[in-house]
Amino acid sequence: MSGLIQVLRVFTQQEDTILISGPTGSGKSRLARWSHEHSGRMQGAFEVLDLMTVPEELQMGALFGWRKGAFTGAVQNSPGCLALAKGGTLFIDEIDKLSLRAQAGLLHVLEERTYRVLGEGTLHRADVRFIVGTNVDLHEAVMAGRFREDLYYRVNVLPIQIPPLDARRDEIIPWAQYMLDRRHQEREREGRALLSPDAQAQLLGRSWPGNLRQLDNIIRRAYSLAVMSQEDDALLLRDTHVMQALGYEESPTSRSLIEALRVASACFVMEAQRAAVPWDLDLADAFRGFVLGTAVRQVGREEAFLLLGRKRLLKNRNHYKALERELKKVDALVEAVGQSPSPFTDLVDLTLGKA
Repeated sequence: MSGLIQVLRVFTQQEDTILISGPTGSGKSRLARWSHEHSGRMQGAFEVLDLMTVPEELQMGALFGWRKGAFTGAVQNSPGCLALAKGGTLFIDEIDKLSLRAQAGLLHVLEERTYRVLGEGTLHRADVRFIVGTNVDLHEAVMAGRFREDLYYRVNVLPIQIPPLDARRDEIIPWAQYMLDRRHQEREREGRALLSPDAQAQLLGRSWPGNLRQLDNIIRRAYSLAVMSQEDDALLLRDTHVMQALGYEESPTSRSLIEALRVASACFVMEAQRAAVPWDLDLADAFRGFVLGTAVRQVGREEAFLLLGRKRLLKNRNHYKALERELKKVDALVEAVGQSPSPFTDLVDLTLGKA
C-alpha cells in the first residue's frame, strides 16, 4: 500500500475525479477520507453518499436535494449531498448502483459543474471535488449496459485499485492494533490495550474475505471478551479472545484443517523471529511430534499410530522408538523457545510404554 499512497498523494493535489476500486470492506472510504484530509479542500466538508443505502427512486433527491412539494412525500426542503459538500469533497460509494437516470444527472454535473435542485429552476454551481468508489469492474458494467460509457470515462480519470487485505498481510497486525487502540479510546479506558504474540499469530493465520471491515468486527468482539476476563489494569488481547470472536461467525464444520495449519505455521514463524538464533526446518518437524503426542494422549499409543497411518510400524512394534524419536524433537523445540518442561515428558519413558 505504500506505493499506492505515494500515487494518491499526487492525485489528492488535483481536482479531477478519483476512482477507488477494491473489494467490499477493503478500505475505500478510509482512503477517500484520507485523500480529502490531504487535499486543498481539507477545510471543507467531507460528505458520503452510499448508494447501497439509497433506493433508486431517491437517488436524484439524495444527490441534488429537493424543494417542498417537488414530489409526493416532499413535505419540506432538503439539501442534497452536492450542497452539503460545497467547498469540500463528495465521496459517492458503490457508484455502480447508480440508476441510469441518476447517472445522466451526475454526468451533467461532472461536465458542466452545475445542477438544479428538484422542484427548483435555479442553477447552482457544484463546488465539489468528486471521489467515487466501487467493488465491481466498471468497464464490464459498461459492456453489460448497466453503466454509461460516457460517465465511465468521466469518473475513471485518476484510478486507484486497492488490493484485498489477504494480499497485504504485512498490514494485518498494524491495522488490528490501530483498531484495538481506537476501541480502547472509545471506552475511555486508561493505559493501552495490546495484542499478545499468540493473538497476532491467530490473526496472521486467518484469511480475511471481509477485509478491513471483518477485521474490525473481530477486534471489537475480541476486545469485549478481553474486558470481561480482565484481571488487572493492563488489557491484553489473547489468542483465546480472537478464537472465540472468530468462532461466533463460523460454524464448527467451516473451519478447515488448512486454516489450523496456517495458524500453527504463523506461530512457528513468529517464534523464529523472536529467537536470538536462527531456526531451521528441522525444528519445524517437531510439529509432527506434537500431533503424534496429542493423539497418543487422547486415544492411546496403538490407536494413535493407526489413525496417523503408521500401521506398518505398529506391526513391527517399533512405534515406541518412533514415538521417542518424534517427541525428542518436541523437546528441542520447547528448549529453543526457552520453555520447559516438554508437554509430553511422560510419554518418552519407554519402560512405561512397554509395560
